[in-house]
Parts: sequence; structure tokens; C-alpha cells
Amino acid sequence: MADALTRFHEEWLGLAQPSDGLVLSVPVLVEAQILERQPVAVRHALAALAPDGRIADLGAFFADLLDLRPGDDLLAPPDDLHLYVTEGRQRLAPTWALRAATPRDVPEDAGPAVVAGAAFDALVWQLPESPDHPDGLPLDKPETLTGEWRYPPGAKLDRLLRACRVPIGLLTNGRVIRLVYAPHGQSTGWLEFRLADLLTPGGAPLLDAFIALLHGHRWYGVDDAHTLPALLAQSRTRQANVTNALADQVFDALTALLDGFDRANDRDPNRPLDAALAAEDANVYAGLLTVLLRLVFLLYAEEHSLLPVEHPLYARHLSVLGLYDQLVADHGQHPDAMDRRFGAWARLLATFRAVYFGAAWAGDAPLHMPPRQGDLFDPDRFPWLEGRLAGAATLDATQNAHVRVPALDDGTVLTVLDRLIIVERQRLSYKALDVEQIGSVYERLMGYSVLRMPAPALCLRPSRFWITGEELIDVPPGRRAAWLQEEAGIGRAPASKLADALKPVRDAAAALDVLAAATGARDRAPAGRLVLQPGPERRRTSSHYTPRSLSAPIVARTLEPLIACMGPAPSAAQLLELKICDPAMGSGAFLVEACRHLADHVVAAWTRDGTAERLAARVPDLATHARRLVAQRCLYGVDKNPFAVELARMSLWLVTLARDLPFTFVDHALRHGDSLVGLSLDQIRAFHWAPTAQQDLFADAIRQTLDDTIDLRQQILDLADAADTRAKARLLDDATTFTRRARDLADLCLGAFFSEAKPAAREKERLRRLALARAWLGDDDADAAAEVRRLAAEFRSEIPAFHWMLELPEVFYAERPDPLAGGEAGVAWMDAFVGNPPYMGGTFIKGSESP
Repeated sequence: MADALTRFHEEWLGLAQPSDGLVLSVPVLVEAQILERQPVAVRHALAALAPDGRIADLGAFFADLLDLRPGDDLLAPPDDLHLYVTEGRQRLAPTWALRAATPRDVPEDAGPAVVAGAAFDALVWQLPESPDHPDGLPLDKPETLTGEWRYPPGAKLDRLLRACRVPIGLLTNGRVIRLVYAPHGQSTGWLEFRLADLLTPGGAPLLDAFIALLHGHRWYGVDDAHTLPALLAQSRTRQANVTNALADQVFDALTALLDGFDRANDRDPNRPLDAALAAEDANVYAGLLTVLLRLVFLLYAEEHSLLPVEHPLYARHLSVLGLYDQLVADHGQHPDAMDRRFGAWARLLATFRAVYFGAAWAGDAPLHMPPRQGDLFDPDRFPWLEGRLAGAATLDATQNAHVRVPALDDGTVLTVLDRLIIVERQRLSYKALDVEQIGSVYERLMGYSVLRMPAPALCLRPSRFWITGEELIDVPPGRRAAWLQEEAGIGRAPASKLADALKPVRDAAAALDVLAAATGARDRAPAGRLVLQPGPERRRTSSHYTPRSLSAPIVARTLEPLIACMGPAPSAAQLLELKICDPAMGSGAFLVEACRHLADHVVAAWTRDGTAERLAARVPDLATHARRLVAQRCLYGVDKNPFAVELARMSLWLVTLARDLPFTFVDHALRHGDSLVGLSLDQIRAFHWAPTAQQDLFADAIRQTLDDTIDLRQQILDLADAADTRAKARLLDDATTFTRRARDLADLCLGAFFSEAKPAAREKERLRRLALARAWLGDDDADAAAEVRRLAAEFRSEIPAFHWMLELPEVFYAERPDPLAGGEAGVAWMDAFVGNPPYMGGTFIKGSESP
């Protein structure tokens, strides 16, 4: 029965031409047993109500076919249930509003449209007929028939639904009925039911689904878990819960990519992968992971139209989704030749470079992609991905002529994309994923390295640890249980049983066979194969994916008291003075949620003081505009993992839908460093981690540095609403240059502390370095300067210390208006810290505190 239901729902969903945003999930529909075959009488009734595939009378259509009656279920909308679009000078209002079985709760500061919308589950908008459009007014093309605002009807309804916070819309031009789902804070998706298709024999599944989902009993006659609003919400939740499955599939894609590059390496006489492995194996793993993160990001950005997917040139030559569809078609025609076909990887490299450097086409349909910059797409970070040898980060024309793009076969690229796009037998809708889930993909893949197996090996699950028979045999029998626990991540009891089973074994191959039989492991690798091996970091890391269900209440609990201190009606200016920080931000889950939460309050403040109407004339979406301001003015984050920092920057770019901004637009606030290791200004001025009142050696130099830096960083904050991103980048570069000497001084001092274990030795090293610092700053000694820079860089390569007052002086050094005191008093601190508590397994934090 389940298989039949699955086939039914897959069939009609294909006929309904779903948009990119998820509307209904097949597993949810199957579990709810949604299947109602319609009798012939219903088909005759439809033919009478919609002759020639066109609705003759919408009220009769809803009443007779769906048992939704005007005046009873479909009500005339109240006056407040509307949206006036200032920029288009059009008042949007539905034709009908479908009453809710249970009215929804609304926020205390909700506007009248939201209060009115809480009484309804759906809005119905019937478009007027036009002699210019005998097949009905197009739903996705700009028009002025419904009002002065030249905008597509589908987008107009979306704006109305979001303004009223009514999640469901039904839009019809007489020939098509579109089911729109636009829940607050989530992406929009829709399904279309074309009346002409419902009348054909082949459209029977579509008619069955149409009646089963939109009939009156689906709104009012079933239990709460099986109403249409509930099914839609469950489908979004189900789609959002694919994080674990997606992370597993991304790991599979990573493995396939590594195998593909290994084969490509054999085809290339320069063997760039071997050269990269010889230089540093972590560089190879980081490069592979970067490719996967680029692809995941591009899939998300394309489905949210943050890239020019509507342009035919981009769609044909650069789109990742377009490449996938082409590879699927190629596989259908040439299934046995995909490993001998090439070109897909070169196309992906072109896309990566177009995103980083930008692209333009001045043809009949101009294409403009602004340069995004950012570390993630930087082609010079991992030159071996493009076939360049290690060390050849930048190329002149002569070198470029000799570069051979890795011969990564199309079959590998198809496998990788398939694992990213098809999840649980369905095409994954990246529009339905939260931004945090994109970051979680990376956090699940931390702590691996690339290793070439010296002998046949077996992969143990769930740790994914590769083990050779020689390794097992070399471990003394009495140590094997402990070794299996420490190295392979096996539990104590099973490790002891395995050790006992291996006691009589003396042969490496036999040892692997015993291990396979005892654990059920099946994945084997021959000698010489490259594998992804989890390292000690994998077991030690405290990185955990934080779902929105956890981050949202923590952020709300943290920020609401602060906002309450501002009074009953805080202004947007007050709210935008708040400074919120995550000191171990990972991929930015808490900062993303703080951005959403605080932006909602900013929009509410604009609504109260009338600013919203003025802003609407120049910004298409107030919530998005508020998020961009909050991200650039209010949010700060630190992480010691540079990949996490880059991903957090990307996460804020995505949640703000910053289509026209580079990825670097929050580089000033999201910083790389260990937030637990650093010196205060007193410590830096004294060049001592335990300064006394008499020590104040470099006060003047530090003061001048910070005064200059604060002015530049304040200019960056003032440009949050400006389009001049180059000016921001120049200001940040200048600010970084100003603080470099002070940062080198701090790292020079802190390096002395970590260089020795005993206090006397530390003090001796500190005094040696102090002499260097004096020669550098006082006498401008070039040799001393070079030695200071060398020692500071050496320390930073081991411990990326973060000196808060140097990195964020506009927060921790300069006095600024206190948002909690009406902007009168001066403060120099963060207003709030958000983030995960420490994950300490079964231990207690109290037992782990230092003295």
C-alpha cells in the first residue's frame, strides 16, 4: 500500500509542476494516507463548472466542487486585511478569506493586518479577465491590470500573505489554480492545478489530489494533524529534518570526489594531486570540502534567485542545477560512457570563478554578476583544484598556457551532484532548508584528513575509521582493546570482544576478515587507495549543529530583556545600537537567528513611527532590509576555525538575501581567532600577562593605534545602508593595517607565555622579546622588526589569539551610546552574548573549572 501511495503522490506532484520551494512532502502524504479516487460524477461536475478548462463562476466552483461556500467558509475580507504597496501605489486585498477552524495567536506588537489575518487560514485572489490574455493573466509576468504596481500577480500575492501572516494562498486566473505556501520566516513554494489538465484522462491523479487536498473536509472535517495547513507545516518540518541524511550524503559525495580526483591524477603527467598531498594532506581535504561547500551554497543561492538563474546565459553555461539536469540527460543516453566523458568539471570551475571575480555580458540580454570575493570561492586557495601545482597560486600568461584542468570525469560530477540534490528519493528543495542547515553540513564533516592506505583496509562504522590488518597485528594483544577504543572509536564492551576474537590471529588479512565478521563492516580499500580518515580532532571537537528549534528560544530569551529595558516602543535607532556576539560562532547559527529576531523588532519600530511607508518606496522588502542593517551594525562573532568563520559570513549573506553585496560585507565583524586566548589593553601596554600599576611601556603607541582604527571602523558601520562596498573594503584594509603593529606586539608577548612552562623561563623569554619590541618601536631597527614579525606569525600559526580590544575597538574601547539608557550614557562592552553552552559529555562543568 505504501509503495502505491508513494507512486501516486510522485505522479501527481510531477503533473502539478511544483516550484523550487517545497509545498507538500511525499512521505508526509503517504503517512497521512492521502488518497481519494474521485467518481465519474465529480469529473462531470468539474466539466460543467469549468467548460473548456476555464472557471465560469468561481463561487459555484468552490461551493459545488470543494464544498467551500461563499458567506460561510469563504468570507469577504475585513478592511484591515490588505497591504498598501507604497512603491507601486496599489492596495492589495484578497477576493475572499477562508476562515480558520482555530484562529492563530499573534504577537503583541502585531499590526492590524496581522491581527485581522489571524482569523483566516488562506486568502483567495481571483485575477480579472483581460481580452489581451484569452488564456488568463500570466501569474509570473509583471502586469498593471490589477493595479498600478507593475509586478507579477504571484509575487503580489506573496507580499500580501506575508504582510498579513496568512500562510496559504489560492491564486487563480480562471484557467489555473495555484496553491501558494508562504509561512512567516520561511521561503515560498507553490503548486499549480491547470483546469484543462484535470479534465483529461491522464490528469486523473491530479484531480484526485486536488479534491483530496482542497475540499472542505480537509480544512474542517479531519483531525488537526491531517488538515491541509497541518500537512503543509509537517512537510516543511520533514524537509527541514533532512540534515542528518544530507550530511551523510555530502560525505559520500566527498568520497566520490576524492576517488575521481585520484583517477584524474593518474591521467595527468603533472600529477597535481600528488604534489598537493606531498605538501600537506590537510590542504587536499580542505580543498575537497571547499568544493562541496561551494556546490551546496550555489544550490541554495540558485533556488533563492540570489544568482541570475533567470538569465539564459547563466542557465545554459553556469547554473549548477542546469548542469545536473544536463548530466542526467547525458547519463540516460550514454550510461556506460560517463566515466569517459569530460567537461562538467571545467564548467564548474568557470562558475566558481564567475562567482568570485564577477561576470558581465553586454549582449541583447545583458548579464551582470558582481564580484563576490570571499575565501570560499578564491581560486588561489587550492590551485590544485584547477590543475595548478602547489606553490603556483598566481599565474602569468605563460604558466596559464600549460595548465591542464584535472580530467575529472562527468560520471564523478554527476555522482557528487546527485548526492547533493536527491535525498530520500526526492529532489531536495534548498528553498525549504534553514540557513543554519547549510552550515551544519560543514560542522558534520570536521576533523578528517586524506590518507593513502599502505595496505588493504576496512572501514568501521559509525566512526568511519579505516584500519589495516597490519596495524591490528602490530598492536600487542593486551593493548588491542584500548587501542580500538582510542583510535577506532569503538565502545569499551565491543572493543574487548574484538580483542578477544583477534588473540589467536597472526595474519593481517585474517585479522581484517575477523574484524569484518564481528562488526558487519563491508567497505574495503585496496593498498594505495586514498581515503578520508577521521583524526583526533574528530573525537575532541566541540562543534555541534544547532537546529533553529534550539537557537530561536535561546536568542529570544537573551534579547527580550534587553529590548524591554528600552521601553514599550524602542526606536529602530536604539535597536541598531545593540551589539550582540557569539564568541564561538561555528557556522553562525545563533547569529543568523539573532539577525532574524532583532530585524523583526526593527521593522516593528519602523511601522510604529511611519518610517516603513517611506522605506517601502525604495526597498522591496522591509524585513530583508532590516536584516542587512542588523547584520552589519549589530552582530559580531569569533571562531578559531577559519572555515567556520567563512561559513558564518556566507550564512549571514544568505539570510539577508544580499544579492547585490559581496560575501565580505560582514568581514569587519566576524573574525578568526581563539576567543579564550588574548590580552587586554593593560596587558599589551605593559607587555606582560600579569601587569602591575607601574608598567605602562607602550601606552602612547596603543592609544594612537586605537584612535585611528576606531574612526575607520565607525565609518564601516555608518556605511551599512550604502551600496559602496569597495569603500567598506578599503576602510577595513586600512583598519587592519593600523592594528597590525599592536597585534604583533600582543602576539609577541603572549608567545613568551606559551613558549615555556615554568614562570622563571617565561619571564626570561618575555624580557628577551621586550628588548626586541623596544628596538623595533623605539629605534626602528629593521632586524628587530623582522624578528618580531617572525615570532608573532609563528605563534599565530599555533594559536590564533584574539585580542578583543584590538579586533573590535569600536565595541570594547570607544564609548558609544548606551541603547538601554536612551543613548545618553557611554558604554564599552557587548550588550549580549549568545551561543552554545560547552558540550562536556557526561562530566559536570563544575568539576572542570580551573582553580
